[in-house]
This record gives sequence, C-alpha cells and structure tokens, in this order.
Amino acid sequence: MAIKMRRLLLMAFLMALLLFSFYINGFAGERFIFSVSGNYLLPSDKTFKDIYGKGLFYPELKAGFKVFKRLYLWVGYGFFSVNGTTLVLGREAKSDQKFLSGGAGYILHITKKFDYKIELGLFQASYKEESMGEELSDSAIGLRIDGGVIFNLGRIFYVEISLGYLEASDTIKNFKVKLGGFRTGIGLGLKF
Repeated sequence: MAIKMRRLLLMAFLMALLLFSFYINGFAGERFIFSVSGNYLLPSDKTFKDIYGKGLFYPELKAGFKVFKRLYLWVGYGFFSVNGTTLVLGREAKSDQKFLSGGAGYILHITKKFDYKIELGLFQASYKEESMGEELSDSAIGLRIDGGVIFNLGRIFYVEISLGYLEASDTIKNFKVKLGGFRTGIGLGLKF
C-alpha cells in the first residue's frame, strides 16, 4: 500500500509540474484543471459493509481540459485497499478496488471566490477480493455523478468540497454485488 501511495504522489507531483510548466510558458491559457482529493466512500453493498465497515477513505487524482468557457472533459483515478473479517467463519478478507472515471463537467461562476461544478460520467470499477484461500477479480462499468463547491484561492489554486454517487453492479457466483456508493471529498486543485 505504501508503494502504491508513493507512486500516486509521484505521479501527482509530475503532472502538477508538467501543468505548471505549461502555465509558465503560456501554453495552456487556463484550459487545464488538475486536482488531488481525499474521499470518504459509503459503500452501497450491504455485505461489503458488513465485512469491511460502513465507510472507507480513498485518494483520487483528476485532470480536465476545458473545451468551452465553462464546459470541460475530465478523467480520474482512485483506489483503495481494505481488510475485513468474513461473517460466518470470522476469517480475514481483503478487497482492492480501482476506479477509472471519465466524463464531462460544467462550472457555474457564482462570485469571484466561489464556483459550483457538476460532473457526469462513467466509471470502471476493477476489484479483487481475497478470502479463505480464494481470489476473485473482475470489473464493471457504471455511472458517476458529482457536484461540488470551489473556493478560489487566487487565479491558479482552489479548494473543492464535493459530493457524489458511483453506481455499478456485477454478478459473482450467482450473487449480485454493488460497487461504488455515496462519497464526499475535499481536494486541492490547480487551474492553468
């Protein structure tokens, strides 16, 4: 987990450095958006909550490109790894999930300091479950909707508070599982 987090932070730093160099050189013209956020997910699957807990933290990187003044396209990547205990036998269980998202967003200007945004897109949830010597892995595609308030800290930096819902489902050994759920997050972003 520590190695994954270091890679994620290194990737975030390199992307920020690249975007900052675009800004310094006048290339981007405030068309790029980049953010790093910490999110709290309330899983929608009851069995998952019983095994792993009612909520969990996960980081996410997002990058966007404005196609019009207020409309932008975005991509995002988030992940988590969590340990739990099976219900009947009390054995150790582990779940790894990765969310790859993409879609369109719209920014509504409220004041000089505040903006509001709404995003709609698709996400692919890749998951791996390990328990009692067995490993299951697969992926599913679902929908994602997010809304947030942006606090501008000047021309380049901003803080964002967001709410959203991710919904996908899959069938494992004749059991339907739900992936995603409600999430809330806070992040730091850059506009170039």
